[in-house]
Amino acid sequence: ATADRATREDIAAKLFRNNGRIIVHGFHRPNLRLGVAEKSNWKAQLSAFLEDKTGQSGIVYCLSRKYTEEVATYLNDKGISALPYHAGLDTEVRIANQDLFNRDEADIIVATIAFGMGIDKSNVRFVIHADLPRSVEGYYQETGRAGRDGLHADCLLLYSTGDISKIRYHIDRMKKKGERERAERNLQRIVTL
Repeated sequence: ATADRATREDIAAKLFRNNGRIIVHGFHRPNLRLGVAEKSNWKAQLSAFLEDKTGQSGIVYCLSRKYTEEVATYLNDKGISALPYHAGLDTEVRIANQDLFNRDEADIIVATIAFGMGIDKSNVRFVIHADLPRSVEGYYQETGRAGRDGLHADCLLLYSTGDISKIRYHIDRMKKKGERERAERNLQRIVTL
């Protein structure tokens, strides 16, 4: 749905032995309202954004497991039903949290990029990126989880220069040179937008 050129070419080579046709279509979603703001006081910014969204379904994306837990705790302390989702949780907890969110028994899922594959929840009214996404394609894919029912949905991206350092930290730990180079290109693309 949001694969970059290198990914599309890799898929074509591996699945279709380069015999398939690659068709690229636009990502325009007129029902999504996108907002971007420099992160200054994330708690106040999150609270202000969520002020008129009581009882609505939403996703908050974070770069780290620790931040995911911190944001979920903050929201719950404010009386907002939020559950964490990241690879560090026990599998049973992750599955239970995802099921509660899908059944509208929790308003918000606060997650790393570990969340979302195969999610087709139509009534997501907002997506917040509490950190800079790792790539433009990731941002498109994650914001695309909002408003799948065609109704209005809001997306907010909060960013800071510290997010770039966090992403570079993860890039530096990648074992394969090709992966590191691709991740660095993705970071450069999203930073220059």
